[in-house]
Amino acid sequence: MDTRMHRRDFLKSSAALGGAALIAGCGSSEGITQNTEAPASTGPVSYGGSIDAEPNKLVISEWPGYEAGGTKAQTYGMLAGTSYTDKYGAKSLKYADIGNDDKVLSAVKAGQKFDLIHPCVGYVEDWAQSGLVQPFDTSLLPSFGNLFPEMIERGKFNGQQYWIPWDWGYSSILYRKDKVDPADAQSWDLFWNPKYKGHISMWDGGSTPLRIAGLLIGAADIDNMTDEELAEAKAKLIEQKKVNKFYWTSEYGDMQPAFKSGDIWITYSWPNDYKDMGNALGFDKVEYMDPKEGKLAWVCGFVMGKDTASPLHAHEYVESFINHDACVDLINLFAYGASDSTVQKSEVKDQKLATKLNIGDPQALEPPVHLEKYIPNRDKYQQIWAEVKAS
Repeated sequence: MDTRMHRRDFLKSSAALGGAALIAGCGSSEGITQNTEAPASTGPVSYGGSIDAEPNKLVISEWPGYEAGGTKAQTYGMLAGTSYTDKYGAKSLKYADIGNDDKVLSAVKAGQKFDLIHPCVGYVEDWAQSGLVQPFDTSLLPSFGNLFPEMIERGKFNGQQYWIPWDWGYSSILYRKDKVDPADAQSWDLFWNPKYKGHISMWDGGSTPLRIAGLLIGAADIDNMTDEELAEAKAKLIEQKKVNKFYWTSEYGDMQPAFKSGDIWITYSWPNDYKDMGNALGFDKVEYMDPKEGKLAWVCGFVMGKDTASPLHAHEYVESFINHDACVDLINLFAYGASDSTVQKSEVKDQKLATKLNIGDPQALEPPVHLEKYIPNRDKYQQIWAEVKAS
């Protein structure tokens, strides 16, 4: 897979902005086993039959907040204003939150079944090679042609479309401006600052802390560090643990409540957290850092379980998220980007927030931003992170 998405190229044709969502972020590395056997290419796939003949039930591995029954950020594109949930009923959908990308992949490898899963771009190759998912029939997705071509390419493997891109966003440090000296908030090294010991919370995100440490040690490629760089990153994270209050695992269960109460002042976060905490505490008291080393970034989307009994329902569900109206709702509700290239800047209600988060900027995912990509030695990353937590 291409190791770099050229955001300028695929955004230059429109003033494109995308959606946003209340989710736990993406791009972690924990509990993964590498699978080097890629499935053979069989060309485009086609799912026939009648949707009425399928079980009216989908089991979905999803980031918290994306559940179709609980957010306006989902419409059914063929029937404007009618959501998938309205059409088929909330009881037709069952969601599971396993925690992060690697935990989901490990769970499915261990036998857990899902009709749909919502992994991020760095994991497309892992899923496609695993034999646990099947490609989409893009002719069943009316909005597919509106998606950014380079994002679509990231979802192809052996000529088949295994992943349908939907949402993108940044990962950075959220901090309290009334508690943290702005002079200290210029770099990812704020996570290591002893001045704020006991008020810092790093995400328990597997590869993510290692990638951050990789930035600070000057690793040549934070997604493919050498053994020597990984050893240095490990030592760096063990040092960080001395000032860290806790590794958060739930965005809404432990991180946001601790930040809102003032228990922590510095945390790993996503744009929706900046919006949520700004609304709760006042934007004069919170800031979303633009680190000198560059923000992290991700693009996430859907894969379809190979054993689903309802592939037509799965396609219709994905369409209900990638259609234009759903993507407009996303950005207006939560401040993330989307894969829909047709959304115009004039459709965004909060222009100030859109500017803050670079939504609509043709260079939004260009360096120095570090867009997540496939980690070939992911097993080493997960082992080291487990050792850091156990130290």
